[in-house]
Amino acid sequence: MKNLLKKIQQKQEENTLLLGKKVWDDVTKSLPKAIGVIEDDTPRVKKFAKAIKKLNKKSQKAVKKWLEQQIHDLNYYAPDLMTGREEVELMRQLQIYNHHLEAIS
Repeated sequence: MKNLLKKIQQKQEENTLLLGKKVWDDVTKSLPKAIGVIEDDTPRVKKFAKAIKKLNKKSQKAVKKWLEQQIHDLNYYAPDLMTGREEVELMRQLQIYNHHLEAIS
């Protein structure tokens, strides 16, 4: 019974992350491209937060969970050895996700 409950919970988490990704894609496709610089991205992030607030609670929680997962993965699963360019891109992605997460938290 424990294994069944664990599988159900894992499937629910997967579905939440899939919904979060879909919400992210749907909302951000109509926004200007993210740069990764707070000052430049602020107008985009404000529009993002406004759009997210219009969604139902389930979608809001899903996109928040997805952003948290992206940040976690970038922090913990990045390769130890990276080129300077790869490291800059990693930092840019982290900045984008963190800025958007802060706006909806």
